[in-house]
Amino acid sequence: MGAHVVVYGRAGCEACRATERALQRAGVEFEVVDLDRNPAALRLVQALEFTTAPVVTTGREWWSGFRPDRIKAVTKA
Repeated sequence: MGAHVVVYGRAGCEACRATERALQRAGVEFEVVDLDRNPAALRLVQALEFTTAPVVTTGREWWSGFRPDRIKAVTKA
């Protein structure tokens, strides 16, 4: 899998943990960015008008929330 997947999440966010678990189960390598500890990352996702965590990017596409359909698509890429 060639996409660089980044999960922008928050502490205590169940959808963030579910996304991370689903990516792990699918064998997708990803990086986690904590929005509570990284003000620049928070400004980025706000500038992109996302209001729900997690925000996930593959480098080519972005989405927010727990999206098993998008995770499945990443595993096929």
